[in-house]
Amino acid sequence: MTYRQIHPTFIKDGVPSSSRFIPSAKDQNKLSVDRGSLVSAEESHANYVASGLKSAAVFGLTVGEFKSVDIPTFADPIAETPDRPENLAHALADYSAHSAAEQKQKALRLQEMAIQRGPLHTE
Repeated sequence: MTYRQIHPTFIKDGVPSSSRFIPSAKDQNKLSVDRGSLVSAEESHANYVASGLKSAAVFGLTVGEFKSVDIPTFADPIAETPDRPENLAHALADYSAHSAAEQKQKALRLQEMAIQRGPLHTE
């Protein structure tokens, strides 16, 4: 399982926006997630907000679900800096092989999968 944090702005009535399952322009086509083999959804949330970021909920996707839409995932641990705590569970889902239109379609499919599972942690 991988965990995706959902900012309060991007969740309505418990449903996350599909935009949370696609990398933003600054993310270089890679979506940040945490690996469930190293942290729980609750720990992932705690680490995220300890960085000064906001999260209303944690949704999960399996590596297999990412693979089902041709998006590979890989570990990308973050070292501690003065501005950010260490996050050994950090990973990336790589959308770079897909056009912007394809990325949007894949995000919709991933959103559906995450919604079916439901939130794994809420604030």
